[in-house]
Amino acid sequence: MIIDEGISRLKKRFSDLIRVEALILLFSIVMSLVLFGEQIYGAFLYLFLKDFGVPVVQLGAFALVYSLFNALISLPAGYISDRIGRNLITLSLFLLGGIVFSYTLAHTTTQLLLLRAAHGGIIGFIFPIARAYVMDKTTEENRGQALGTFALLTTLASMAAPTVGGVIRDSTGSFNPLFYVGTIFPMIAAVFFLVQFRELGTGFTVQKMRLPTRELVGNLVFLTVLLMFGMLYFASGILTPIMSIFAVEELGMTYTMLGILGTSLGILYAVSQFVAGTMSDRLGRKRLLIYPLFIYVVGVSLAGLSVNPLMFFISYMLVGIGAAPYATVAYSLIGDVTVSSQRGTASGAVICVCSIGSMVGPILGSAVGGLTSLRVPFFLCAAMVVATIIMLHFVLPANPPKVSE
Repeated sequence: MIIDEGISRLKKRFSDLIRVEALILLFSIVMSLVLFGEQIYGAFLYLFLKDFGVPVVQLGAFALVYSLFNALISLPAGYISDRIGRNLITLSLFLLGGIVFSYTLAHTTTQLLLLRAAHGGIIGFIFPIARAYVMDKTTEENRGQALGTFALLTTLASMAAPTVGGVIRDSTGSFNPLFYVGTIFPMIAAVFFLVQFRELGTGFTVQKMRLPTRELVGNLVFLTVLLMFGMLYFASGILTPIMSIFAVEELGMTYTMLGILGTSLGILYAVSQFVAGTMSDRLGRKRLLIYPLFIYVVGVSLAGLSVNPLMFFISYMLVGIGAAPYATVAYSLIGDVTVSSQRGTASGAVICVCSIGSMVGPILGSAVGGLTSLRVPFFLCAAMVVATIIMLHFVLPANPPKVSE
């Protein structure tokens, strides 16, 4: 009887595991459709703005307002989802569809600027909650693989969408069809969540709205990971305004070459996230956070030393291998050391810090590149990654304390 009982428990556990894996895969596919819709028009958004009549010198304001509102909204959005459930994502997707469609109705630059602010804010609601949901539905044993799958599918969707968008734009001669198509995908996802993911709001007790600072601020692992995200996004932001200019002006790369580099980097980036997430489930989070960053340093440094397109291409393949893993592994680690009622807030805090790093980094990168040489920002980026490695090595515990729900 004891053996039969044990077998029965194992069967139930295996069945529950398969169900969770299938649920996460389905959720990742639906979120990939959302990101596919975003990138169908997103890859051409600044061309749309320029065609609308926005001066090139003002385009930076549209990027800034998007990132600013994304940073401001993501933290409270995650916090609210911790208090009332992840079903906020469904309403946010309906609102996203409405915002995307509204681009076709705008008549003034001010209206477009307000739409970009609303757009950044609503995206701040969607993706922190999505990652928190994946954390909720997984355990320490499979969280890295699940988040890696999520990253793999969403990244591949982001890569495929611009090609479809380009074909639509060339075929119709207008930007409006891109927004029409982009509206459809979040709406489909929202309806699907309403029908298929009814448990998005379950498992949560509506709690008193108190600030969760005591638990998260006292969590050394979370604070270390948060600092890591800020440092690495700041480092990558240094190269944001420099990389393509350096490739074209210093190395003579064509736009086609840059396109091939971007596609190859995206594929490698997606696969690296999945592999690193899966390996971190078995080899430990700290190792998979730190070791790939050494490859990142080598890749960025070689890119700054590049004398021809081939060397630059190979260097950025190393960047793809080294820079991709940390996000998936870090989110897995956050899931390990937090409970469900903290994960939305934690994920929102990460998005907030990343947005700030992405805003500040380009300012420093463009200033240094303009005052010195286009090669110097690459070494500045590498130095920041080295500083991150040192910080993680000394501050992040090798065996973070486990939490129970």
